Amino acid sequence: MIPTPKILALVMTTLNHISYVDGHYDYDNGGVWVDGTMVTTPFQGALLPLSYEDLKYDKGGTYTSEDQKLYTYSRFKKGEKIEDNGIEYAVAQDKNHSRYGGGLHIYILKRGDNQ
Repeated sequence: MIPTPKILALVMTTLNHISYVDGHYDYDNGGVWVDGTMVTTPFQGALLPLSYEDLKYDKGGTYTSEDQKLYTYSRFKKGEKIEDNGIEYAVAQDKNHSRYGGGLHIYILKRGDNQ
């Protein structure tokens, strides 16, 4: 049996997935409005610079040197937000390698102010 490749712990770091829970009426408490909240969920991944080939026009659009490539075993959808050390990125493209790498996903992330 061929062993499943894993991302080296040396390059793994804790990142945050940022999602938003919409506001709603809480009918259990008299129908009061409850404001929406931002939910931050930590996960493990490796955030690396884009290669020269990635910087070319790709399926997800034009990328810059400020955008990043994320290697992780977590799943995200296009447009979801990822935060690293106060810098926010949006998932622009999923280069799904899960069938080759034991659940590995490679995402192209666009820096928040480049979207």
